[in-house]
Amino acid sequence: MADKQNLQGKISYKSGGNGMKRFRNITRYIFIIGLNVFVMYVFHSYINLLLLIGLILFPFYSIYGVNKVSQEMQLTLMLPEEPMERGNEFHLRFVLHNPTHFPLVNANVALIIENRFYQEQGRNMLNMPVRARKDTEVIYPVIMDYCGRFVVTAENIRLTDLLGIYEVEVPLKEVRECLVFPVGEERNQEAGQMYINGVTEAMESKEKGYDFSEVSGIREYIPGDKLQNIHWKLSVKKDELMVKERISVSAMQLNVLIEIVNDDEMCLEEILDLADSVTRAFVSQNLPFTAYYYSANLEQLREFYIGNSIERSQWLEMLLYEKCYIHQNRVEDMFISQNPSGGTYLYIGSGTPVGDSDCVISGAKNTLAELRSY
Repeated sequence: MADKQNLQGKISYKSGGNGMKRFRNITRYIFIIGLNVFVMYVFHSYINLLLLIGLILFPFYSIYGVNKVSQEMQLTLMLPEEPMERGNEFHLRFVLHNPTHFPLVNANVALIIENRFYQEQGRNMLNMPVRARKDTEVIYPVIMDYCGRFVVTAENIRLTDLLGIYEVEVPLKEVRECLVFPVGEERNQEAGQMYINGVTEAMESKEKGYDFSEVSGIREYIPGDKLQNIHWKLSVKKDELMVKERISVSAMQLNVLIEIVNDDEMCLEEILDLADSVTRAFVSQNLPFTAYYYSANLEQLREFYIGNSIERSQWLEMLLYEKCYIHQNRVEDMFISQNPSGGTYLYIGSGTPVGDSDCVISGAKNTLAELRSY
């Protein structure tokens, strides 16, 4: 089992010197043959003659063996299928299956290790033994310092024969990935109050003339219903008054804007922690909301209605399948341009507070969750 690794994609790929090593192995083997020939002639030893025949034939056996293994061996990569939390240990497993009768000196697996959310990539070389008719398993305990989409690709495997003089490269392209979620601190009270403040401001905006309601159904008229809600066309067809039932969107949910922007100090980790804290608090208190973020992949604003923990987990997964962007605050501008009638939203990102301190939750590295109106 290997030592614990903090894999972030910043890993060097060490190669080179294989040609020199192969030359040394050949030189040593020739020297052993020559020494055996010398002893055989000096002592006229029958045993040395048999040994000489074995030394001459052994390279053919060794080369045939490595080619046979390269045709039948299999490498399996395994990562947890369920999302993991940042800072928690999980296992990266490699299983090399060799069904042949030929053992090898070693197998070098060329790996690409990525965090695709942060667009970081590195390379590493994993050395594994190859036993005859056995599986070899190597386990790396991994702790991710950053959340995101952790992807491991086994590009190829280089098999070296028993003499270390012949090498075969086998392409693999085995890819496995694991999502690593942020872990924010508990902020139930702060987030709950923030939600109430946001809904209150939205309701006040509605009273000033903004329409934040939508039709949820049609029913018969009840004395006292507002005339503006009567569905006149349907009433004429049915020959009785029908009323459009409306629900107040602003009274039912809050718009939450998450800016997935990063900088050299990795402020995005703090933004994601705040987003995790606030949205988890909303869900735990049965407070529905709509989350918005700018998709750099699609170059457009994306929105997700979230009313329970399952929808929140699905939203987090979709978020981590995106990629962060550098110094481009886009989510607010796009949200306002698509909703020009005005309103209130909760912004989670980097920056300094611009409103009332009662409407702000501060995070580390100049990040915040703040209610804003326009």
